Amino acid sequence: MNLLEFHDVKKNFKKKEVLSNISFKIGSGEIYGLIGKSGSGKSTLLNILIGMVGINGGSILFEGKEAMKKINELRRNTGFATQENMLFDELTIRENCFYFGDLYGMKKKDIQTRFTELITFLDLNGFEDTFISNLSGGMIKRANLLVSLIHNPKLLILDEPTVGLDPIVRNLLWRYIHKINSEGTTILVTSHLLEEIEQNCHRVGIIKQGKIYSEGTLAEYKKFFGLNSLNEIFQVIMEK
Repeated sequence: MNLLEFHDVKKNFKKKEVLSNISFKIGSGEIYGLIGKSGSGKSTLLNILIGMVGINGGSILFEGKEAMKKINELRRNTGFATQENMLFDELTIRENCFYFGDLYGMKKKDIQTRFTELITFLDLNGFEDTFISNLSGGMIKRANLLVSLIHNPKLLILDEPTVGLDPIVRNLLWRYIHKINSEGTTILVTSHLLEEIEQNCHRVGIIKQGKIYSEGTLAEYKKFFGLNSLNEIFQVIMEK
């Protein structure tokens, strides 16, 4: 079953077409990688999913239902962790969670229950009342994951989740991402670190000049192009 479907989605900013007939599907329970050069339309696509901008044509289905007509429903079922720290430095992890949980309309007792689960799930026990400004880079990333999951979304969007981290911390963060996925959360991830996408995603979509140029499993890509790595395949596609 597909959790999310884009059908011929178009987006214009004034007279410039940023997304052109975007069509792709993300299966429930997938880790789906979306890659493309800067300016290819990735950020616009993500902003559509979190309800920041609308569309000029086509349709987006979430669990088979038209999402743009029920944008609040889509927001309630989507978590988003940006490449930059989105939390308030002057607040603790707990305070950030209660702040964002309240924005999602959650009851305090439900926020506390979910917070307790996630603190243990992401191995942040003992840091509940630590200010964000006092956490290491890797722990800030985990705190951002925690807050993005506070409302128990069905879809988690990760925009460059490991940017700025050393290889050891990157690998640790990916273990948590897989752990989240194993609990049933569907994940859409963007990254310029193509080796991470190759190693961790079930399927990959490549966006080029506002269009989905291709998508498939890594095995399908390698068989079609006769190449051994996603980086090589990506370079060939970008040069066409």
